Amino acid sequence: MLVREVGRTVATYAWTGAASFAAVGLHAVAGDAVDLARETRRWARGLERIWSLELSVEGLEHYERGASTVLVANHQSYVDVVALLLVTPEMPVFLAKRELERVPFFGRAMKSRGDVFIDRARHDAATSTIERAARSIRPGAPLLVFPEGTRADAPRIGRFKKGAFHLAQLAHASLQPVGIRGSLEAWPRGSAVPRGGPVHVAFGPRIPADEVQAIPLDPLIARVRAEVSRLSGLPLGEEERGSPRASA
Repeated sequence: MLVREVGRTVATYAWTGAASFAAVGLHAVAGDAVDLARETRRWARGLERIWSLELSVEGLEHYERGASTVLVANHQSYVDVVALLLVTPEMPVFLAKRELERVPFFGRAMKSRGDVFIDRARHDAATSTIERAARSIRPGAPLLVFPEGTRADAPRIGRFKKGAFHLAQLAHASLQPVGIRGSLEAWPRGSAVPRGGPVHVAFGPRIPADEVQAIPLDPLIARVRAEVSRLSGLPLGEEERGSPRASA
């Protein structure tokens, strides 16, 4: 068991470092977004094998290619990122925490991909980032947000921050709920390495941009959060039912 864990850890860091270095070099030389997307999926496929994940997906008929979309998903572990990169029909960009930007090569690769970094500790900076992210949303490049703000520490849906929903309204984009099941078991919080196993991703019906604009923010958040709960098969946190978080 220990040998396998050490092997997975070494393989994860080595593969991520090599893939990030290649992506940064590719972008510097060619600036080819199509190739960069291909390299990102190649990195994710490598981690899928290293981590022994068994991915499945449903609801792709709800996904509309070429639309301006904000994907809203629950977040249980690092496995979520790999799963979404592999099953989303178009390559998503992420609204990610600022700390990742400082990771050597990996942060540079994310920036080259168009991922947007948010400083959660500074409300003024977070608000500015959300406005910038809204301007960056374009057809065919969905922006993916984990509105719980951090990985869950239990199999439940936590409170949603408002940033993703402000983004969708500012950008006149649609919202698409996504539920992920099994990623906490595949990589429990506090564990140094993933355990692997089945991970299921379910895409729910889109909320069109006009409807996103028409619904008040708090009811919109409650509706999407309930749908993510349904899609993931995870309950809403009891103490948080109907109480969207006020911060960005």
